Amino acid sequence: MKIRYLLSTFLFLSLFMHLTVEWIVPFCETTSSYWYLANKRKISSNAKVLVLGDSQIVSGVTPNLVAEIEGVTVDEVLYLPKPSQQPEGILADSLEVIQKFPKLKRVYVNLSPLNTSKNSVTDANRQLFFSFGNFSLNTIAHPLLRKAYFPNLTDLSWKWIIELFPYFGLSSNLNRLVYDPIAQMDIPRRKQEFQYIDESMEMSQGSWIWKSIGDDPTLNDLEEFPNHSSQILAGKRDLSILIWFDFLRLWNQQNVEVIFLRVPFSPKMEKDILKTKANLVADEFFKTITSDANQKKVAVFDFKSVFLSEYQYFGDLTHLNQKGRDAFSKILKKKLFDHTHSSSEGM
Repeated sequence: MKIRYLLSTFLFLSLFMHLTVEWIVPFCETTSSYWYLANKRKISSNAKVLVLGDSQIVSGVTPNLVAEIEGVTVDEVLYLPKPSQQPEGILADSLEVIQKFPKLKRVYVNLSPLNTSKNSVTDANRQLFFSFGNFSLNTIAHPLLRKAYFPNLTDLSWKWIIELFPYFGLSSNLNRLVYDPIAQMDIPRRKQEFQYIDESMEMSQGSWIWKSIGDDPTLNDLEEFPNHSSQILAGKRDLSILIWFDFLRLWNQQNVEVIFLRVPFSPKMEKDILKTKANLVADEFFKTITSDANQKKVAVFDFKSVFLSEYQYFGDLTHLNQKGRDAFSKILKKKLFDHTHSSSEGM
């Protein structure tokens, strides 16, 4: 009788949490809201072009732009970037869509020091996956994904617990609301951002100027960027590089071209990255894949130096604002249009 009562209680709690979690997510920080709403993206079965990556893509590259470059309809662009995304998430998403969309001919993805090194974004991505990520067989069966997400049974058990009781996935957000006055004061803005992200999912597959709630945030060129603070990005995360190579192998087997983009950071950040040589790992990876005769369907477009003086093009240290997106769109169209159409002729 006690066991039955206990099971009934757990079932009720699980059902209650699943039914009410959407009321609580708007109080979470921006990245959590985006990941939660990304699960509601409308996905077309006609996709010919896939777009993956992190919030730099979300803020800087739109499905409409990709459709224009590729000469396809927006309905034929599958747009799946997520903030704080890492190569393990990009590989997991690739494995999910590769069988569902046989018409895919090209994949766009961004690679930068943020997803080749071990840094705070790496840890954030793991927590976001546990809280909101798709718990698929691939994340357990694929050895590299298993190493990234479930290196031990404790992690696997924790993901199961969050799947059953989703409030646990929001715990870090909710805890801060209890003790952090800054988080409490930020609630009205968080709720507005949730609405704007929700609208972006409905209207443009999640393309959204980062942190914009109807305005165009602009970075102040007087804002301090501590010298050598990008030093942590100079290290190489070996698992990330292994996953990137596996990502390429996967799409190469499908005869699908991969286009790597290096989306620019803000001027002071890019200049500091030059000092700390944080670009070396990504540059070495790009050099390896473009010089490999077996990698015939891969291209690299590096734009890290295009906006070294244009502070007004950035909403913060890492994201383009609307002015920046417009300027970057012109550059992308000029650089990629001839490549994509000449490549398509050979397909």
